[in-house]
Order: sequence, then C-alpha cells, then structure tokens
Amino acid sequence: MKKDLIIHEAPKSPVSEAIRTLRTNITYKMTKSHDKVFLITSSSMEEGKSWVVSNLAIAFTQSKQKVLIIDADLRKGRQSSIFSIDNSYGLSNALDNSNINLDNNNLDEEIQKAIFKTNIDNLYLMPSGIFPSKPSELLENSQFDIILNNLKDKFDIILFDAPPINIVTDSMILCNKADSVIIVCAIGKTKRESLIETKKKIKSMGGNILGVIVNKMPMDKLKEYTKDYTKYSNNKIIKVDNSRFKNIS
Repeated sequence: MKKDLIIHEAPKSPVSEAIRTLRTNITYKMTKSHDKVFLITSSSMEEGKSWVVSNLAIAFTQSKQKVLIIDADLRKGRQSSIFSIDNSYGLSNALDNSNINLDNNNLDEEIQKAIFKTNIDNLYLMPSGIFPSKPSELLENSQFDIILNNLKDKFDIILFDAPPINIVTDSMILCNKADSVIIVCAIGKTKRESLIETKKKIKSMGGNILGVIVNKMPMDKLKEYTKDYTKYSNNKIIKVDNSRFKNIS
C-alpha cells in the first residue's frame, strides 16, 4: 500500500477531510443527474490526477459505494503501481480481446479478467495493461462501449484516470464516454492558457465539465494543515469549483 493513499493511511487528517468534501460535492451532483462515470484528467503532466483518482475512489468506498478505477492512461498509467497490482493484463488487453463481443455468452468472464480487487474493501482496479504501440486507436475500439456498458451495471462509481488532455488525444476520445469530466490543476504549475485549451477540447468533444480540483496548494496558504502532514504538502485537494472557468473564454 502506497503512502500517497493518505485517505487510507491517515483518514483523520485535514487532507483526507478535504477529499471527503470533494466526494460530498460530487455525490450531490450525482443525486441530481444520476451520473456514475467520471473522467479525471489534467492539462499537462505532474498535476496530481492519479493521486486524486486513487484517493477519491477510496473516499467513495468509505461511503459504502462499490468503486472501479479504470486506468485509461495507456502510455504511463500508474494506478497498478499505487495499488501494487500486476499490470500485465488490463484495459489495453481487454480492448484487444476479440472474445469481448455481444455474441459471447461468456462476456462477463472475459471482462472480469481485466479487473482486480485491491486491498481496499469495495475498490476494484482495471489497470492500463501492457502499453500498446497505438493507444489512441485502441481507445476508439468499439469494444470499449461494450466493456463500459457491462461495468455500469456492476459498480456504483467508475473513475477514469485519463492522460493529460493537452499532451495526447486519448482523453478527447474518452470525453463522451463519461457522464462528467473533472479537471485537476496545480497551483504554480497550470497556466491559464492551458486551462482555456483544456476547456475547449473537452467541450469540442461534447464533454460535460463538472468542475476543477485545485491541487498542490502551498503549505503557507493552508495554515490549518499541521506539521504532522507536511510530507503531503504537494498533494492536497482544496475544492471543486466551476467558477474557476467563469472568466475563461
């Protein structure tokens, strides 16, 4: 179990409470829209999206939800490393599996080969699998819809850990497969121009932007975080705030 799973390792910490607040905000949206599939992406690399996905997933399990993480970063997926799960079979393998089709009576069994139980109760992971030579083309495979429709009936929440949208096209392909898109940005790293471009790309693909997670807030701006948790200072969820886009056009 990795130490960056703070909500599991230190559930009473202020950081964990911030994650639970984020969960509450998303749950409120879910009750109104009945969304259950969320794509989490960022503008560029190292903004903390994978950390957000793993901790948010655990937060949902703590509210008795059955949760699936799909690591859709077929280039540098790291959820298997976070949860110490073998990455030799996962999403990429399932998308390349000709046995996953609607005529197969063993469809459930074929899809379940790519899903693994984590050490967290009610949390499952579909790792990225072997990194393919053409990830974008593989994500456009019609089998993706078959897999996702099958899994929607089996899980309360599905979280996509998607690549940075301004770096590769993969997240654009995935935007319209999720009910809502959540953007992770990092204080001192994410540029306004990058957020503008991110918004345009998501909207161009028909994606519904649920909000923005402000991450990596400096410690001197969060005095309520005690010295006991300074080791987590680079990984803090502050809020989901759609108003961040109000002046972006």
